[in-house]
Amino acid sequence: MRYTNQWLLAAVLALLVVATWFCVSVWRTTPSMPLYGNIILGGAAILMLVVGCGLIALMFYSRHKGYDEPARSNRTQRK
Repeated sequence: MRYTNQWLLAAVLALLVVATWFCVSVWRTTPSMPLYGNIILGGAAILMLVVGCGLIALMFYSRHKGYDEPARSNRTQRK
């Protein structure tokens, strides 16, 4: 079992190296982006970071306030 895990790890690492090499080679052959493209890309990245952090903060706030607990009733059951 141990050798199977080592071969699997080696295959995944080799795939990662090949994917990285391919990405770098494509990146070098494409023309550079104009300044306004870099500004838009940076703004979009910052916006997505803010939205993601806000959603995570809402999740923690909801958990802290107990909104994620299952519904309960304080009434007694009818017989």
